[in-house]
Amino acid sequence: MVELKKADYPSAYLLYRTLKEFFPLIGAVLLDEQDGVVYGSNSDAPTQFYVEHKFGFAQIFGSPVLPFEAALQKYLLVDKEFAPAKVRLYTPHLPEFLQSTQCDALRSERQRFILDPASDWAGNSLEPMASDIKITTVDQGNVAAIESQFGVVGRFWRSPEDFIRKALAVVAWVSEKPAAICYAAAVANGQAEIDVLTLPEYRHLGLAKQVVTLFNRHCLAQGVRPLWDCFTNNAGSVALCEGTGFVPSHAAYPFFTFNK
Repeated sequence: MVELKKADYPSAYLLYRTLKEFFPLIGAVLLDEQDGVVYGSNSDAPTQFYVEHKFGFAQIFGSPVLPFEAALQKYLLVDKEFAPAKVRLYTPHLPEFLQSTQCDALRSERQRFILDPASDWAGNSLEPMASDIKITTVDQGNVAAIESQFGVVGRFWRSPEDFIRKALAVVAWVSEKPAAICYAAAVANGQAEIDVLTLPEYRHLGLAKQVVTLFNRHCLAQGVRPLWDCFTNNAGSVALCEGTGFVPSHAAYPFFTFNK
């Protein structure tokens, strides 16, 4: 298990972008758009990879290499050498150690959703909002207020400028205060990883549906396809994504959480 240099990332990305299990957060690391680390099965011509976003989202992909997977088991379960407080791991290929009973308590399920290709949800009209509610994008004039309220500007992106230019964010304001936001945690290969937040005091006002629908329109207008992933037991998130035009893309996938 060797940490790869950034010069080695493009070859890993060429393989990764061909996979149906493509996550923009992982793609963004391989494109050096966001921070993280990449490990390979060797330094010369790796065939299996482990990518870990600075936020902790991670993925294994490539052809299985048993010594690499043994080193990864030690890294995740024994030494816990990862920098984030926790690693959130998805892998279409389950190494043997992830199939053992010791990982049962670490396992959950998530579901990938895509916009329903048979419906024009992005074109649907929205319910009128109260006069004290407005919807905007993000710019230099409001990004500081948005970060103060939500703390998301630097969660995935490297700078406020990156967030403004690349996150495609849509914000709902109530009485001039940021109340709800939908933005891309990452964009790669023409796909955007949705993150949506509504502050507790502004819930049940329909704000989340507004910002998600307008975010979808914003993405589609720029040729970007929004993606939604959430835990299968997160009833609120599932209801919101289905109510804004998303449908499951395939079966739920296994997801593992490793704490420090």
